[in-house]
Amino acid sequence: MNSSSLQFLGLVKKAGAVVYGDALMESIRNKKVYVVLLSDRASERTKKQIKDKCTFYQIRLFEDVPGEVFTDFSGKTVAAFGIDNQKMASKIVRDEKR
Repeated sequence: MNSSSLQFLGLVKKAGAVVYGDALMESIRNKKVYVVLLSDRASERTKKQIKDKCTFYQIRLFEDVPGEVFTDFSGKTVAAFGIDNQKMASKIVRDEKR
């Protein structure tokens, strides 16, 4: 991910547009998240589960995001998180296309 996307994640968190943990899988199933970010520190099992879910439900996935981003961003150890605000998610996708 580029630096502007990483900086934008702080605003996303403050807006409360982040889903992680068990709620993330449920949100993917219900198509309530628009983008999922997957840490490079996630276990192989977790990576496979999230990749398969995102592929099946056609949700954009960014893989191998540096693990430090997740710790700094959430203050917790999480393997992945989703963004449930469509406008914020589309900004991250646009920034990544540049």
